[in-house]
Amino acid sequence: MVGKLDKEIIEKFKEFQEKTGKHSELYIEDVKFENISLSNEEYFTFVKGKNKYIQRYIKVNKGDYPILGSSLKNSCISAYIKPIDESDIVNQKSVTFNKDNAKGSVPFFRDYPYLMDRHHIAIIPDSKLVDAKYLEKSLIRFFEQSKFGWGDNVADVSAVEKYFIPIPKDLDERFNTSFKIQEAIVDFLEYSFNEIEVIRERIDKRYAIFERLEKALIPSTFIKDYVKVAFARYAKEKSIGFNIADVEFEIKRIYSDKKNDNDVICQKRMGFTPKTSSNGDINWFSVRDLGEVGGLYINNPNSRKKTTISLIKQSVDKNNTGKSEKLISIKKNDILISFKLTVGVVKIYNDNEPLYCNEAIDILTVDAKVTDSRYVAYNCILEYPNYGTKTNNGITLNDDDKKNIKIFIPKDLENYNSLEIQKIIADFIEYTENRLQKEFDRMDMGYHNLKRLHKTYLGRTFSLIDWGVQ
Repeated sequence: MVGKLDKEIIEKFKEFQEKTGKHSELYIEDVKFENISLSNEEYFTFVKGKNKYIQRYIKVNKGDYPILGSSLKNSCISAYIKPIDESDIVNQKSVTFNKDNAKGSVPFFRDYPYLMDRHHIAIIPDSKLVDAKYLEKSLIRFFEQSKFGWGDNVADVSAVEKYFIPIPKDLDERFNTSFKIQEAIVDFLEYSFNEIEVIRERIDKRYAIFERLEKALIPSTFIKDYVKVAFARYAKEKSIGFNIADVEFEIKRIYSDKKNDNDVICQKRMGFTPKTSSNGDINWFSVRDLGEVGGLYINNPNSRKKTTISLIKQSVDKNNTGKSEKLISIKKNDILISFKLTVGVVKIYNDNEPLYCNEAIDILTVDAKVTDSRYVAYNCILEYPNYGTKTNNGITLNDDDKKNIKIFIPKDLENYNSLEIQKIIADFIEYTENRLQKEFDRMDMGYHNLKRLHKTYLGRTFSLIDWGVQ
């Protein structure tokens, strides 16, 4: 059976020749392939890793030779050791792969001496017939699609040797031997992958810039410095009659141990951990659940609205609810803030259905006539991570910490009262975050397309051979 390269790869290869001046003597459209099985011992030799290289030996026999195992970390190199026998060292250019790993198996090109434990296997190609780099690239898609792992689907010799490799036939005996054609195809693929990597690095730099912008948005809004230009553009677009620099803040609090403290702008309470019973079901969630919600809002899953949180449907004794004296539900527009483990995860409840949370979450209820929930929530995102005490379970904020949390409430302006200013600032933050998210979505799509392009090059080069050629 004889075949030729996919037409699109032929055109891309010609572009590569024009741009680089490499392999100009090769007429890629004339190259024909034959399908060679990995079980063909004339071309390939399989070498299995040795059972004797166990962890007990590896730990106490440090040396110069990498030992390859099943873990994909560091290209499967787990340590550097001394060989038990010199004959265990693999010196030839080859392709190795981890035999069994829940995350899959990956082929690696090796051009240095190494050792293998029983979880690793090498394919050594005949150095006159097959280029080891060519072999590696021809195996990548096969290993990805095979989804090797544990159990019945491991990458042992019997599974891998069934695969066929398209090997180019000689065009002439001097300049265009099979081996040189393989080298040319490898050069073409590596050049293409390098171009992809250049684009990826550009996206990486842009991503880092937008991550810094996202991180700085809320702090710089309350500092009123770095967002002046952005807010001015927003104010002009929305016909707002002030700039952020015009706003003065007064410091308010979410909690105080003084009675009738005028600086406190909300009611604060904690959730509870319910004691299980057969008396009734409630929807209850933990700090971990809170952190899994995207965006600022959460809904009750029983609501007709789109569910944004996965909650535990738990039977509880409604007369004995742990640390709380009575069962108090979260209300719509309440602000939920984690103050243990992952401090400062902030959400706003956006539903009328009853909902409950554990005692690692503060529930803030504001007076909607004077304070905007979103504004306070953004303020808490800024302030909560600034406080806390280290414990065995991570950072925890106690009530003494919470007395220090600052809420920056804007003073009235000539044509805007404090509540109106709060809503405008919250709108600005939300508007800017949405714009930033669109940029992240575009960049994520860019990463996705680059990954697909990488796979397309490999797929079209090795999997779309036209085997109808005579």
